[in-house]
Amino acid sequence: MNGAIAFALNDSIKKNDSVIKNDSSHIDIKVPPSAELQKMLSDEDYIYDRVGPAPKTPWERFKEWFWRMVDDLFDSNGGKIGLGILKYLLIVAAIVLIIFLLIKNDIRALFYGKSASIAIDFKEFEEDIHSINFQELIAKAIQNKDYRKAIRLHFLKLLKELTDKNLIKWQIDKTNNDYTIELAKSKYSNQFNELALLYEYIWYGDFELNEESFKSTVSKFNAFKA
Repeated sequence: MNGAIAFALNDSIKKNDSVIKNDSSHIDIKVPPSAELQKMLSDEDYIYDRVGPAPKTPWERFKEWFWRMVDDLFDSNGGKIGLGILKYLLIVAAIVLIIFLLIKNDIRALFYGKSASIAIDFKEFEEDIHSINFQELIAKAIQNKDYRKAIRLHFLKLLKELTDKNLIKWQIDKTNNDYTIELAKSKYSNQFNELALLYEYIWYGDFELNEESFKSTVSKFNAFKA
């Protein structure tokens, strides 16, 4: 029985071989241009042996989850309303902070410089500017070659003279900027501003004067005639 089956299979194979024809069709082998081939070879999408990215750390996964929750929250209607309220609160807080800083640091200093907000200190003399013997103190300062102090005394003497002529109202806690405003509409405005800046530069800027530069500076004070 088995022999009959094998004979039948062999006979079937021989019959099929007799009808199989060889494929003689022409095959064109197409090769991509070298530039295109190089582009494909360097494309990361075709590099399969590269090392994959390192697994994300728990902290990175937490950040992704957190920001995903934030996005979902603000995408909702309630979240959008809350975000708008938060923006207004931040703006108000910023304005309050700016006002606080301006009050704390004296807003005049922002426009007229640091020295403009510093009241002239009379503690080393007497509180009343009219009680100071300027000539005696100036002569003593020059004798000691303390030219900065001498210039300071010349400026205080100038304030006294302006006060005596009712051009300014002297007060112990006023600043140079206060006097500048009072003289703004007078003919002394420009000259006073120049002397005030000169005094501030020498006194508050710790500028050291020698005898020659002192005489040059004093000449400008002496030229001021109220």
